[in-house]
Amino acid sequence: MTSSLHVSLPDEMRAYVDLRTNGKKAFATPSEYVRALIRIDMEKESERLYVFGELLKSVEDIKNGRIYSAEEVEARSKSFLDEIGKQDQK
Repeated sequence: MTSSLHVSLPDEMRAYVDLRTNGKKAFATPSEYVRALIRIDMEKESERLYVFGELLKSVEDIKNGRIYSAEEVEARSKSFLDEIGKQDQK
């Protein structure tokens, strides 16, 4: 299902959208361009929530006296960054 959304833009922004959607660039229509921008924003928000969740887990670990060695922190960090990288590739 789709629905419409009317958006008012200043002339300068409209001109930019027109440049990005002239059919020769990555986006054929303004709607396609806006949908892509919204998807990117949604992905970034998802990543922010993931990072926040991981920080909360770390706070709980500290509160509960769980302390990790430098090697464990490094391994967890690498795993965490790998996971974010996988999300970026989607």
